[in-house]
Amino acid sequence: MFPDFLPSNTQQLVESSSIVLAQSIQRQAISTPLSPQAIATTYVNQGKGGTPILLLHGFDSSLLELRRLLPLLAQDNETWAVDLLGFGFTDRMAGTPFSPNAIATHLYYFWKTLIRTPVIVVGASMGGAAAIDFTLTYPQVVKQLVLIDSAGCTKAPPIGKFLFPPLGYLATAFLANPKVRQSISKNA
Repeated sequence: MFPDFLPSNTQQLVESSSIVLAQSIQRQAISTPLSPQAIATTYVNQGKGGTPILLLHGFDSSLLELRRLLPLLAQDNETWAVDLLGFGFTDRMAGTPFSPNAIATHLYYFWKTLIRTPVIVVGASMGGAAAIDFTLTYPQVVKQLVLIDSAGCTKAPPIGKFLFPPLGYLATAFLANPKVRQSISKNA
């Protein structure tokens, strides 16, 4: 039913749009200068024609966040959704840097390996910040940029200096709480 590389708790999905999208998730080893090993990267590709659209999910999420938007866009365009480096079902390999630059680099090599033509990049929340970084770093790859409730700063926010590992982990743990996630999901 689901690809064997997805975690076993994927079986607990109940929303039909999540189930359908999870069943179509693919994985590709993406070679980048970030790591001597290729990074197992998960994505979905639907639709044909038009300018390809590349969808980027938000913080502490996965491409499943885009379960309602992707099929609508795929009616008229080739549409891709990818799990960003270190998020969703894409590998987070020890020793691989995790920074906006690393995310943009990984995204570029994903694009170079699978899409290879200029795209419309759509980023939601943290995916918007990643989309901005990607567009500024690789302008030849991006035909248009669409931001949905985007994050993005020209410099690190002042609170960032206080989010050293213990606080960063607490923020992640808070967002991992099933009740918090359920509330966010209902509003998505």
